[in-house]
Amino acid sequence: MDNTNEFVQQVQDSQRKAQKNKKRGQGQENAVLASKQHGTKK
Repeated sequence: MDNTNEFVQQVQDSQRKAQKNKKRGQGQENAVLASKQHGTKK
């Protein structure tokens, strides 16, 4: 029973951390970095 409770707490903790990171702006899927196309064409 202890292992199950520990596992559930660990999952909930990771979900909380993921939610915080999402609020801070980490993990935004639509924020794409610009590629450097002009530097290699000579």
